[in-house]
Amino acid sequence: MSQHDMNIANQSFPSFRSDLNNALSAIQTTHSGTSRPTGAVAGQIWLDTTSATSPTLKFYDGADDISLATINYTANTVDWLDSSVTITGLSTTATGTVLTLTDSAHTTSVNMICGNNTALRFNELTANGSNYIGLKAPASLSADLTFTLPSTDGTSGQFLKTDGAGNLSFGTVSFATPFSIVGTTSVGSEIRIPEATTNGANYVGFKAPDSLSADKVWTLPSADGTSGQVLQTNGSGVLSFSSVSSDYVLLATSTVSASSAISFDGYFSSTYTNYKIIANDVFSSTNGARFYVRLRRSNADITSSDYNWVYGIFYQTGSGSGTGSDSGGFNDSKGYVVQGGVYNGATYPISFEANIINPLGTSAYKTINGNYFQPFEYSLGLEAVGLFGLVSKSATTAISGVTFYMSAGNISGTFKLYGLK
Repeated sequence: MSQHDMNIANQSFPSFRSDLNNALSAIQTTHSGTSRPTGAVAGQIWLDTTSATSPTLKFYDGADDISLATINYTANTVDWLDSSVTITGLSTTATGTVLTLTDSAHTTSVNMICGNNTALRFNELTANGSNYIGLKAPASLSADLTFTLPSTDGTSGQFLKTDGAGNLSFGTVSFATPFSIVGTTSVGSEIRIPEATTNGANYVGFKAPDSLSADKVWTLPSADGTSGQVLQTNGSGVLSFSSVSSDYVLLATSTVSASSAISFDGYFSSTYTNYKIIANDVFSSTNGARFYVRLRRSNADITSSDYNWVYGIFYQTGSGSGTGSDSGGFNDSKGYVVQGGVYNGATYPISFEANIINPLGTSAYKTINGNYFQPFEYSLGLEAVGLFGLVSKSATTAISGVTFYMSAGNISGTFKLYGLK
């Protein structure tokens, strides 16, 4: 590689021959050197070899050098440095390849490669903006993969599917997939979710009404609700889970076995005015024990002797029927529900309901009333239905709950507290 000032001076023949050979060598090596050739003129092209593995081809315009391209010895490529090249028509031919660019269309008979995980982009109309749709390969592939498009379009509602070998075609969703949309716009479409194929061909389906005044979209909750909650809308299509609101709502359930007492406390609120307790399979560990009830205030039983109660019974025996009553108890500290006593343990339990009237009110004494059924057996057999009422005169202050217990032994049974608006 060499450079020459391209000036052959008058000289002897041997010197002339040497100077001419040097000029020809400079032309042959494109005036290679680490600086512009001496005597360069406007329009001269020369090769800057400052970098031994990627020299730069430069053009001298009479004042400055313009870099045209980098010759990449490692990759065996020419990397053109001017990014604003305009081509109105180009035809290049290489071994087995042809690239043709025209003003109306750009075609190629060889593969177009988007390297290094770049995308093939399809721009929208320039008048509408600069957005595009792009297609690109995954960042990592275990092997080459080519998809072959179908030769014709499918029918309305079909989807693009693969045969597992890269050949794509249009198909119709069937129960071979776990989800399907069936029907047409003329009869209404359904989303169908089938049962396991081993159990049959039944499905659960969803469909829109036959007529809609506008589009409607429901947004599902981001998390599951708690047991017993329902799906509700905010009126704008946003769904969420919430507890059922009702005029008669179960607030608490308690099942006790051989317990000293059963209490409900802290459930009274301004949401409900009155409350009901329903109990079943209630019995005592001691036969003949009486069933007591007390009201509670500040999480403790009211034990003062200010309860007044009244009690009545209708009974049926093997030899006939009859009624019994008690004129009531006054200034008592317990309050009876079953005056006659609970007999025979779990074999013949009692069931009852009790109404608690306005427990948070402050203008009247607190009352509880109800009824019960009691089957038990003597030598002839006996069944009884009773009524009871209880009032606490301790104060008109609000109460916080209620307690049930036996006069002797422990209590067992299932108790449920309901709120009534």
